[in-house]
Amino acid sequence: MIQNAQEAARVRTIPPVDRKLLRRRVSSDLLLLAKELLGIAGKSSWEAPKGDRKEWRRKKQDGSYEYSYEKPGDVQPAKEDKPEEKKRPSNELQEKGTPTLKQDGTSKEQKPSSVTGPHNEVKEKKEETEKKPVEYKKHIRLDKPELEKVLTKGHFSILSAGRNDADEKENKMNPTDEFFHKRHEELRGDLEKAGLPYTEVVGHYNGRESSFLVFHDGTEVTPKTEKSMIVHHKDAEESKKHRKILEELGSKYNQNSVLHGSAGRNDIVITSGKKKGQKCGGNGWKEVPTAKNYYTDIKLADKKHTKFALDIAECFKPGAPLAD
Repeated sequence: MIQNAQEAARVRTIPPVDRKLLRRRVSSDLLLLAKELLGIAGKSSWEAPKGDRKEWRRKKQDGSYEYSYEKPGDVQPAKEDKPEEKKRPSNELQEKGTPTLKQDGTSKEQKPSSVTGPHNEVKEKKEETEKKPVEYKKHIRLDKPELEKVLTKGHFSILSAGRNDADEKENKMNPTDEFFHKRHEELRGDLEKAGLPYTEVVGHYNGRESSFLVFHDGTEVTPKTEKSMIVHHKDAEESKKHRKILEELGSKYNQNSVLHGSAGRNDIVITSGKKKGQKCGGNGWKEVPTAKNYYTDIKLADKKHTKFALDIAECFKPGAPLAD
């Protein structure tokens, strides 16, 4: 009885079997057995000859090495120890740029963003545009007989985008100010868009500055000059049709007046200020080659210049729009 009790106590002290652990051990043993059967158990990768050792070697499971004078067939290519690439500062990368491929497949170095960024692309495009000669489709040159015919029998208008001396603010500005040059180019653009044929001329009206200004058409004149446009009309009917458009442009560019010529009659129309809408004028024109003031200079087709003056004497009579 006592013996049976002791055996029962011994049985009760045996710990229960962990089935999961048992399965892992069995799986491990089976895997090891499979490796041994395949002849690869416990073997490390082959080491290439090094120093005085001329053979390939591989460490076995028991710690010993096996050797081969020929390169084993199951050798894995050894990983080369690449030197750690030092990170360059971001500003250095920007300076050196990154390589890209050209369309022909060759390599080129891309310029840093500070050089090829959006701002510089706009600048490069602008420089390319500036290199190309600007084509004005509606700008025409007249020879002297054509000019005389226009002023005597033709229909035309003259307007400007220069300084308005009657305007208190603009009167204090320099007539050579970039502001007026840009405004002149904007007026040219409006005429081009409207499809109105025009000739660029230079007017000289009581200026006061003594510095020089070189215009893009090659005419060198003083700041006493003011660039204007002669707009050509096919006939009287077309002249009437275009007058309203040109007077609106005169108001847009804050001009004191616009001049309309029709078969020898010259009419001034005030386009800004308190006298806006009032008219005055005169008749005819004359060539004034030696004039120092109050004339218009035009560059002819043969590149020669001529000066002429349009009669607007009525505008300076007492009570007339330009009298004061």
